[in-house]
Amino acid sequence: MARPNSTRMRQIKRALAERDGAVCFYCALPFPALITATVDHLIPQSVLPGWALHNLVLACRPCNQRKSGQLPQVYLRHAGRVPPLRPADHNATTNATRRLASRDRTGTPHTFRTRVRQPQTATRTNGREFPL
Repeated sequence: MARPNSTRMRQIKRALAERDGAVCFYCALPFPALITATVDHLIPQSVLPGWALHNLVLACRPCNQRKSGQLPQVYLRHAGRVPPLRPADHNATTNATRRLASRDRTGTPHTFRTRVRQPQTATRTNGREFPL
């Protein structure tokens, strides 16, 4: 989808300011006027193309340029705005990964196991069975 024209961009900025407030999503710096705000794709366009409002936020120019094509988690962690993972978080993540990767006796990964349902049948008055 092509970049919106200037009229549509102003509408997008107003809608985002109403939704999130007229501040930078990343550094919380307030905008003196919406004209100074830039529209940033929370999930980069290379990953999620389009201009849907749920993927857009207002950002100041420096934050928008520094974030570039990164995911917000990566940018905020490198900018020091999100604390690094604690050992407890790492252990929980490792344990969850191990559980997901566990295999049953047949060697099938736990996440790919299928549950086979037994077909249900009913009996007609003439004694024949038919599937439900």
